[in-house]
Amino acid sequence: MDAGGDRGPYELTEIAGAERRAPDHLRRYPLGRVPALELGDGTTMFESAAICLQLADLHPEVGLIPPPGSPDRALAYQWVVFGMTELEAPLYRWIRDLSRGASESPERERFADAANAVESALDEGEWLLGRQFTVTDVICASVLAAANSRDLLPEWPGVRAYVERGEARPAYARAAAIWDRPRS
Repeated sequence: MDAGGDRGPYELTEIAGAERRAPDHLRRYPLGRVPALELGDGTTMFESAAICLQLADLHPEVGLIPPPGSPDRALAYQWVVFGMTELEAPLYRWIRDLSRGASESPERERFADAANAVESALDEGEWLLGRQFTVTDVICASVLAAANSRDLLPEWPGVRAYVERGEARPAYARAAAIWDRPRS
């Protein structure tokens, strides 16, 4: 886990196309999707939010998640779940509606409500939990980056600036270098 300094050891395995339906991968992720993570003890888990929370817990020295039992820890859980349910779900349905030529979409309104909530939360600081970048920002800023890359955030300049702060981080640049490279 990396908050800007040292990276711990890891092995990245790309699984594309038909490989996702192979029995080995279906044992890792029963729906044949990615990401999946194998932990040091052999436990395999899936779902990006769960993976991010687990990695933050395994590396508390990095500071990506507040201490267990703290009010900020509760807020971290809140924002991670919010990112997946209230930001990502309507965003991708709205994007689907746009790709089908829809000029209006109820999903746009649902996303707008969530984006307004993020914009309001960012009035308190640079990141969702204030001044410290956390796992909440890993999740929420990455979901919102999909909206920003499609120029869907002009109404929310604070959210757009938040995404840009997230993308300016060295760890983001390293991750982008992995997923932006040509695939075989």
